[in-house]
Amino acid sequence: MTDLTKWPRLLVTGEPITPEQADEVLIRTANPWLLQVNDRAWNATVARVFDLDATEYGHATAESTRAAVERYGFLDLTLIYNSRIGSSWIGGPHGWCDWDGRIGCSNYNIGKWPDVEDVTEDWELIARTFPYLDLTAQLVTDEGAGHVAAQWRVKDGTAELRAPGEQLAELTELGELGDLFDRLLAGGERGVPEDRLRAAAARVQAARTH
Repeated sequence: MTDLTKWPRLLVTGEPITPEQADEVLIRTANPWLLQVNDRAWNATVARVFDLDATEYGHATAESTRAAVERYGFLDLTLIYNSRIGSSWIGGPHGWCDWDGRIGCSNYNIGKWPDVEDVTEDWELIARTFPYLDLTAQLVTDEGAGHVAAQWRVKDGTAELRAPGEQLAELTELGELGDLFDRLLAGGERGVPEDRLRAAAARVQAARTH
């Protein structure tokens, strides 16, 4: 059994996709249960966009979240989701796809003690849903300080677990903590302008009703 360690670093390189395709990927690979951040105004915006009902503490209700999952087709991903709508992580919004269609990442770790089977299932679902993706992903042990423990090739609607090769990219580390806190206090938890988010959500919903 492959030991991916507690917080393996995710590395991804791939061919860019169109901004319209990025809208689909970033909406549907977001974690609908983790859309709320510390920025209450942004939480209210996201709730309006996805028609989420908020509790007295500002979190979306489970019922309205489940309805949004059906409306927008959020994928049931365990680990390989994108956090480009918003994120309270110290590094801000992040993911393996960006709003301009660029594919790649090297600056964040995925969840505690993942196993290869769960990650493979995520990539298989992603590949089937977005057959235009053409990328290679790796997990590097010990938050990136170790070795390449697993590798996947995603192309033409399939995801194949392969023998680990050479490390795909140099690690990107976070900057000074003071700069990061300043950025987050200045709206840095927001990953996309409101008008782009609204347009992307509308496009995904419209595509699912045709």
